[in-house]
Amino acid sequence: MERVAALFKLVLAFTKNVWGSVRRPYATYRQFDREDPYQLLIHMGLIALYFFLVSPVKLRTLHPFILSLNVSRLFTVSLTTYIGICLLLLVLGKMVGGKPNLRAILLGWGYSLIPTLIWFFATSLFYLLLPPPRTETILGRSFSLIFNTFSLSLFFWKGMLYYLTLRFGMKLDLRQISVISVIFLPLLVVYAVLMYRFHIFRVPFV
Repeated sequence: MERVAALFKLVLAFTKNVWGSVRRPYATYRQFDREDPYQLLIHMGLIALYFFLVSPVKLRTLHPFILSLNVSRLFTVSLTTYIGICLLLLVLGKMVGGKPNLRAILLGWGYSLIPTLIWFFATSLFYLLLPPPRTETILGRSFSLIFNTFSLSLFFWKGMLYYLTLRFGMKLDLRQISVISVIFLPLLVVYAVLMYRFHIFRVPFV
Protein backbone atom coordinates (compact mmCIF):
# COMPACT_ATOMS: atom_id res chain seq x y z
CA MET A 1 0.00 0.00 0.00
CA GLU A 2 2.87 2.36 0.75
CA ARG A 3 4.26 1.91 -2.77
CA VAL A 4 0.83 2.51 -4.30
CA ALA A 5 0.43 5.66 -2.20
CA ALA A 6 3.90 6.86 -3.21
CA LEU A 7 3.15 6.21 -6.88
CA PHE A 8 -0.17 8.04 -6.63
CA LYS A 9 1.58 10.98 -4.96
CA LEU A 10 4.18 11.03 -7.74
CA VAL A 11 1.55 11.00 -10.50
CA LEU A 12 -0.41 13.72 -8.70
CA ALA A 13 2.70 15.91 -8.43
CA PHE A 14 3.52 15.29 -12.09
CA THR A 15 -0.01 16.23 -13.20
CA LYS A 16 0.02 19.33 -11.00
CA ASN A 17 3.36 20.48 -12.42
CA VAL A 18 2.35 19.86 -16.03
CA TRP A 19 -0.76 21.95 -15.50
CA GLY A 20 1.26 24.50 -13.56
CA SER A 21 3.76 24.84 -16.42
CA VAL A 22 0.81 25.96 -18.55
CA ARG A 23 -1.16 28.10 -16.10
CA ARG A 24 1.53 29.33 -13.72
CA PRO A 25 4.94 28.47 -15.19
CA TYR A 26 6.85 31.08 -13.18
CA ALA A 27 5.54 29.87 -9.81
CA THR A 28 5.79 26.21 -10.81
CA TYR A 29 9.43 26.38 -11.92
CA ARG A 30 10.38 28.42 -8.90
CA GLN A 31 9.74 25.49 -6.55
CA PHE A 32 11.46 22.74 -8.58
CA ASP A 33 14.47 22.82 -6.26
CA ARG A 34 12.20 21.28 -3.60
CA GLU A 35 10.33 18.77 -5.82
CA ASP A 36 10.80 15.00 -5.96
CA PRO A 37 13.17 14.19 -8.88
CA TYR A 38 11.52 10.76 -9.25
CA GLN A 39 8.84 12.58 -11.25
CA LEU A 40 11.29 12.28 -14.13
CA LEU A 41 10.53 8.55 -14.27
CA ILE A 42 7.06 9.45 -15.53
CA HIS A 43 8.60 11.65 -18.22
CA MET A 44 10.85 8.82 -19.34
CA GLY A 45 7.94 6.37 -19.27
CA LEU A 46 5.85 8.61 -21.53
CA ILE A 47 8.74 9.04 -23.96
CA ALA A 48 9.27 5.27 -24.11
CA LEU A 49 5.52 4.80 -24.62
CA TYR A 50 5.55 7.22 -27.54
CA PHE A 51 8.39 5.37 -29.28
CA PHE A 52 6.65 2.05 -28.60
CA LEU A 53 3.37 3.25 -30.14
CA VAL A 54 4.82 5.02 -33.14
CA SER A 55 7.46 2.47 -34.19
CA PRO A 56 5.00 0.01 -35.86
CA VAL A 57 3.56 2.90 -37.90
CA LYS A 58 6.91 4.30 -39.00
CA LEU A 59 8.58 0.93 -39.66
CA ARG A 60 5.43 -0.73 -41.02
CA THR A 61 6.15 -3.96 -39.21
CA LEU A 62 5.07 -5.79 -36.06
CA HIS A 63 8.23 -7.86 -35.79
CA PRO A 64 9.03 -7.79 -32.04
CA PHE A 65 12.82 -7.82 -32.46
CA ILE A 66 12.88 -4.95 -34.96
CA LEU A 67 10.44 -2.91 -32.88
CA SER A 68 12.35 -3.54 -29.65
CA LEU A 69 15.62 -2.57 -31.31
CA ASN A 70 14.15 0.63 -32.72
CA VAL A 71 12.45 1.66 -29.45
CA SER A 72 15.65 0.97 -27.49
CA ARG A 73 17.74 2.97 -29.95
CA LEU A 74 15.43 6.00 -29.98
CA PHE A 75 14.91 5.98 -26.22
CA THR A 76 18.64 5.67 -25.53
CA VAL A 77 19.42 8.58 -27.85
CA SER A 78 16.66 10.69 -26.25
CA LEU A 79 17.80 9.90 -22.71
CA THR A 80 21.44 10.61 -23.59
CA THR A 81 20.37 13.89 -25.21
CA TYR A 82 18.40 14.90 -22.12
CA ILE A 83 21.35 14.21 -19.80
CA GLY A 84 23.79 15.87 -22.18
CA ILE A 85 21.71 19.04 -22.46
CA CYS A 86 21.31 19.28 -18.68
CA LEU A 87 25.08 18.94 -18.22
CA LEU A 88 25.75 21.47 -20.98
CA LEU A 89 23.41 23.99 -19.39
CA LEU A 90 25.11 23.47 -16.04
CA VAL A 91 28.55 24.07 -17.56
CA LEU A 92 27.42 27.14 -19.52
CA GLY A 93 25.58 28.49 -16.50
CA LYS A 94 28.68 28.23 -14.31
CA MET A 95 30.74 29.94 -17.04
CA VAL A 96 28.54 33.05 -16.86
CA GLY A 97 28.48 33.12 -13.06
CA GLY A 98 25.34 31.12 -12.30
CA LYS A 99 24.61 29.20 -9.11
CA PRO A 100 23.64 25.72 -10.32
CA ASN A 101 20.95 23.60 -8.72
CA LEU A 102 21.07 20.16 -10.32
CA ARG A 103 17.58 19.12 -9.22
CA ALA A 104 16.01 22.30 -10.58
CA ILE A 105 17.86 21.90 -13.89
CA LEU A 106 16.87 18.25 -14.28
CA LEU A 107 13.21 18.88 -13.46
CA GLY A 108 13.07 22.13 -15.39
CA TRP A 109 14.39 20.64 -18.62
CA GLY A 110 12.39 17.49 -18.00
CA TYR A 111 9.14 19.43 -17.94
CA SER A 112 10.25 21.38 -21.00
CA LEU A 113 10.04 18.03 -22.82
CA ILE A 114 6.25 18.02 -22.34
CA PRO A 115 5.65 20.42 -25.29
CA THR A 116 8.06 18.28 -27.33
CA LEU A 117 6.18 15.11 -26.43
CA ILE A 118 2.80 16.69 -27.21
CA TRP A 119 4.06 17.84 -30.61
CA PHE A 120 5.42 14.40 -31.49
CA PHE A 121 2.24 12.65 -30.38
CA ALA A 122 0.10 15.13 -32.36
CA THR A 123 2.27 14.82 -35.48
CA SER A 124 2.01 11.03 -35.43
CA LEU A 125 -1.75 11.17 -34.86
CA PHE A 126 -2.28 13.61 -37.72
CA TYR A 127 -0.07 11.43 -39.92
CA LEU A 128 -2.56 8.60 -39.41
CA LEU A 129 -5.71 10.74 -39.72
CA LEU A 130 -4.58 12.90 -42.62
CA PRO A 131 -1.47 11.37 -44.22
CA PRO A 132 0.62 13.31 -46.73
CA PRO A 133 0.47 14.45 -49.40
CA ARG A 134 -2.19 16.89 -48.26
CA THR A 135 -3.93 18.37 -51.27
CA GLU A 136 -4.35 22.07 -51.96
CA THR A 137 -7.97 22.08 -50.85
CA ILE A 138 -9.73 24.26 -48.29
CA LEU A 139 -9.56 21.36 -45.83
CA GLY A 140 -5.85 20.80 -46.49
CA ARG A 141 -4.97 24.48 -46.16
CA SER A 142 -7.09 24.82 -43.02
CA PHE A 143 -5.34 21.84 -41.47
CA SER A 144 -1.92 23.30 -42.32
CA LEU A 145 -2.87 26.64 -40.78
CA ILE A 146 -4.20 25.03 -37.59
CA PHE A 147 -1.21 22.71 -37.27
CA ASN A 148 1.29 25.53 -37.84
CA THR A 149 -0.45 27.66 -35.21
CA PHE A 150 -0.46 24.70 -32.83
CA SER A 151 3.24 24.06 -33.46
CA LEU A 152 4.13 27.73 -32.98
CA SER A 153 2.26 27.81 -29.66
CA LEU A 154 4.19 24.77 -28.43
CA PHE A 155 7.44 26.36 -29.65
CA PHE A 156 6.86 29.51 -27.59
CA TRP A 157 5.83 27.41 -24.59
CA LYS A 158 9.03 25.40 -24.96
CA GLY A 159 11.06 28.61 -25.20
CA MET A 160 9.50 29.99 -22.04
CA LEU A 161 10.25 26.79 -20.13
CA TYR A 162 13.83 26.89 -21.39
CA TYR A 163 14.14 30.42 -20.04
CA LEU A 164 12.65 29.44 -16.67
CA THR A 165 14.95 26.41 -16.43
CA LEU A 166 17.95 28.72 -16.60
CA ARG A 167 16.33 31.46 -14.54
CA PHE A 168 15.60 29.28 -11.53
CA GLY A 169 17.93 26.33 -12.12
CA MET A 170 21.00 28.57 -12.38
CA LYS A 171 19.79 31.85 -10.81
CA LEU A 172 20.59 33.74 -14.00
CA ASP A 173 19.33 37.09 -15.29
CA LEU A 174 18.24 37.91 -18.85
CA ARG A 175 21.71 39.04 -19.94
CA GLN A 176 23.34 35.82 -18.74
CA ILE A 177 20.63 33.69 -20.34
CA SER A 178 21.14 35.55 -23.61
CA VAL A 179 24.88 34.79 -23.51
CA ILE A 180 24.17 31.10 -22.91
CA SER A 181 21.61 31.03 -25.74
CA VAL A 182 24.16 32.41 -28.21
CA ILE A 183 26.25 29.30 -27.54
CA PHE A 184 23.54 26.74 -26.81
CA LEU A 185 21.16 27.31 -29.72
CA PRO A 186 23.76 26.93 -32.52
CA LEU A 187 24.95 23.71 -30.85
CA LEU A 188 21.34 22.53 -30.86
CA VAL A 189 21.11 23.23 -34.60
CA VAL A 190 24.31 21.23 -35.23
CA TYR A 191 22.88 18.38 -33.16
CA ALA A 192 19.63 18.46 -35.15
CA VAL A 193 21.56 18.27 -38.43
CA LEU A 194 23.57 15.29 -37.16
CA MET A 195 20.42 13.46 -36.04
CA TYR A 196 18.96 14.02 -39.50
CA ARG A 197 22.13 12.94 -41.29
CA PHE A 198 22.33 9.71 -39.28
CA HIS A 199 18.61 9.03 -39.93
CA ILE A 200 17.74 8.95 -36.22
CA PHE A 201 15.34 11.90 -35.99
CA ARG A 202 14.00 14.17 -38.69
CA VAL A 203 13.14 16.55 -35.88
CA PRO A 204 15.34 16.15 -32.77
CA PHE A 205 13.60 15.04 -29.57
CA VAL A 206 14.75 17.89 -27.31
